[in-house]
Amino acid sequence: MAEVTGRRQSFFLQQMIESGIAAMEEQWLPAAVLAQVRDGTLPSREPERVPEPDLFGDLFADQDS
Repeated sequence: MAEVTGRRQSFFLQQMIESGIAAMEEQWLPAAVLAQVRDGTLPSREPERVPEPDLFGDLFADQDS
């Protein structure tokens, strides 16, 4: 197909992957969850990370002056 259409092979590979993912989402996800996925409003299942202090952050702080 790439040779006939002039498109790159990667274009067709990407189309197959995206079509396959969309088909799996439609098959396995409830309609409400699928709508959130498509809208980008699906909440994260991972807890928010609290940033930890840099282990070596103060190591060179006194050398700046």
